[in-house]
Amino acid sequence: MPLSRRRFLRSGATAVLTTAAALQVVPTAFARSGAKPDPARDFEASGEAGQSAHSRFKRETFEPYVGGLFRVSAGTHSQDMTLTRVRGHELSARGRKLTKKMRQSDSFVLVFSSARPLTGLTTIYDVEHRGLGNFPLFLTRRDNPAGGHFYEAVFNHAL
Repeated sequence: MPLSRRRFLRSGATAVLTTAAALQVVPTAFARSGAKPDPARDFEASGEAGQSAHSRFKRETFEPYVGGLFRVSAGTHSQDMTLTRVRGHELSARGRKLTKKMRQSDSFVLVFSSARPLTGLTTIYDVEHRGLGNFPLFLTRRDNPAGGHFYEAVFNHAL
């Protein structure tokens, strides 16, 4: 079915006008009262998030417990794990060059060791510690070539 020139121009003009209207709406949908973007204020945490156990966990919270036992469980499967390291994470020089305005953050990694692997049915485990209480952690397994298993939990707090 041939398309007339008039119909073609009308549909093209409609598409252009619709796109132009959408492009003007998108920036204002994410802007905060017309202010310029500020990485320090992007995606602020709600009050409820500030009350969670994870928000109070800092690198200094875990450093006294290096070498200590943590009870990690998923459902009925549980075992003791040792906190072997608290490792800080800094942005590389290349990463700093790529990022013009970066949001300040406190990033660190907890490294746990275990003789047996945890169940593979989940990656979010319930962790219990006498001094820190009970809290959920997302753990990633790293196999040790010398035997045993390492698990890592990454924390990244925007400042």
